[in-house]
Amino acid sequence: MGLNNHLIHSFTIKSPGLNRCIIIPLEMAFSSKGTHYNTAEKTNLKGIWDTGATGTVITKRIVDELKLVPTGITFVNTASETGRQVNTYLVDIYLKKDLKIEGVTVTEGTIGQGIDCLIGMDIINLGDFSITNFKGKTTFSFRIPSLHEIDYYAEAQKKKPIVIENRQGRNDPCACGSGKKYKHCHGFNQS
Repeated sequence: MGLNNHLIHSFTIKSPGLNRCIIIPLEMAFSSKGTHYNTAEKTNLKGIWDTGATGTVITKRIVDELKLVPTGITFVNTASETGRQVNTYLVDIYLKKDLKIEGVTVTEGTIGQGIDCLIGMDIINLGDFSITNFKGKTTFSFRIPSLHEIDYYAEAQKKKPIVIENRQGRNDPCACGSGKKYKHCHGFNQS
């Protein structure tokens, strides 16, 4: 599996609300890697990102549309099945126009909900994957190659702790500048 070049590639998808899943438009082509065939035929499809999947999966519709020829057979485990025998295929996946991942070995499977490709950890592990849900809006970002570690816990530990300053004494002059004692001004209703 390889990238089409050695540049840094990234994309971000912002949603107006919270997302329960991350779905992106992508393209796929028969991989000519390791063969004498050369095709630019692509198809538009929807891909769902799944950090619980070891490998990438495509549907029978994509196999038929690209006229893919099996490159092997493997056994897969899903949420509902164990040790199911499936065909493998070699494809190029375009996560965006200028980001082609070449020679991805995918398996054929049923995904559902109008999704044609399940993007697994074989692709996610090539870069940095981040989801934030700030102010009720989901933002998904992906970058290849990985550039640095993101550690939310370490980031939070670097912030200075909140220090509560000494309280103003009841008989001290009020900080508002009124000239009254604190207890007779802004501290009137405080014990």
